[in-house]
Amino acid sequence: MIRLPASRSSSPRSCRSWLLALSLVTAAVSAAAADAATAAAKVSADGIGPLRLGAALDEAARRTVPLDPAAAMIGPGCDERNQVSVVLELAGQAMSVMAMADARGRIEEILATPAGNAGLALADEAACQAHGAGFAARLGSALGTAHALPVERKPVSVEFAFQFSDGARVVSRWFAGGRSCDLLLHFGGRDSQR
Repeated sequence: MIRLPASRSSSPRSCRSWLLALSLVTAAVSAAAADAATAAAKVSADGIGPLRLGAALDEAARRTVPLDPAAAMIGPGCDERNQVSVVLELAGQAMSVMAMADARGRIEEILATPAGNAGLALADEAACQAHGAGFAARLGSALGTAHALPVERKPVSVEFAFQFSDGARVVSRWFAGGRSCDLLLHFGGRDSQR
């Protein structure tokens, strides 16, 4: 907590000085929060930064707070599993990262998608496939070579998956109706035996 000394004078000059000091402190805190929101995190075979498959969610979240203060908030997600959501930089891109825990409080699944981007407007299906392959290639130094899996054609999307030998995978999905492509980096899952 930051404490400013109480002013004994109510002159306009002292009020301006106090407001200037308060403005500078607010700006510094905002800048620090903005930097933390885009802190780079190391990607490894079992997760992102301190968020690792098999780790206790509460401990991993505590260790992630210096990278993004939002990690302090753990709670149930849309599928009722406890989770933590943060924004971290991976492969030169700001990503929203979610880590979900099993009933014992251990991280069983980690998902990362581009931050603030529900989908990227691209020309066609081939461009979406190339977008996913490019992201997988940027992760190659940390996760190894990704191998393309068979294309999955679903009623509203076409999915291109790129599997790393350690189990992590990148998925890019093409939505022809909206001419958009989304991206996902996925570790583990409920079916995972890690």
